[in-house]
Amino acid sequence: MTQKLEVNTVKPEVSFSHFDITYRVIDFVDEIKLDGGIDTIRNYMSVTNGFGKTEEQKDLDYAYAQSVWKTFQTDLREIKLNFYLDRAQYNLLTDILLKKLEYDVNTVFIAIELTDLLGGMNGTKFADEMEIKPFKANATEITYMYHLIQNFKVKGLTKEAYTFSKILRRIGDISKIISYYDANAKNLTDEISKWALSLDAIDNPSISELPKIENTEEV
Repeated sequence: MTQKLEVNTVKPEVSFSHFDITYRVIDFVDEIKLDGGIDTIRNYMSVTNGFGKTEEQKDLDYAYAQSVWKTFQTDLREIKLNFYLDRAQYNLLTDILLKKLEYDVNTVFIAIELTDLLGGMNGTKFADEMEIKPFKANATEITYMYHLIQNFKVKGLTKEAYTFSKILRRIGDISKIISYYDANAKNLTDEISKWALSLDAIDNPSISELPKIENTEEV
């Protein structure tokens, strides 16, 4: 895993099994919201063309596609995913972030951005070593967390090392989901631009410039 989420166009697993119980990394309602946003844009473009339309009507069609795309981007940025930890993983992670890391002028602000997430984790009790609990985190928080704990080092293949590796795998599971939807957002930018070109192509086949969506949001 790298600091920048890896582009992935194949939808990853959104759930996993733990002691024969299935847990979702992304809640079903949020998965439906994101998938629905993608489908809405692509379905709209597939049935909407510029034949017989005025420039104003074409502009409205393009504006609608843009607005759905921007809503999808906002949802992706704000949706909280389930960061599951057991007691050992929870204890190690909170210990790393609150006690073991040294923060400089750059990372201290990143750590502060995680205050709400850490506050929600503070004082969590587990029934036993097998129980896992979800902690809600958005794409930015997960990216920040990885950025910080990648600097933590363990010596030897101790129990702590295995616990640390499991935390990283949990973060990796979430990042795969984020990168999948992020890749779709980037692909839709090009698809919408090409579709917008097709709206004018009927009346003016010589048009060569594609309208661009300003992609200012990044996960």
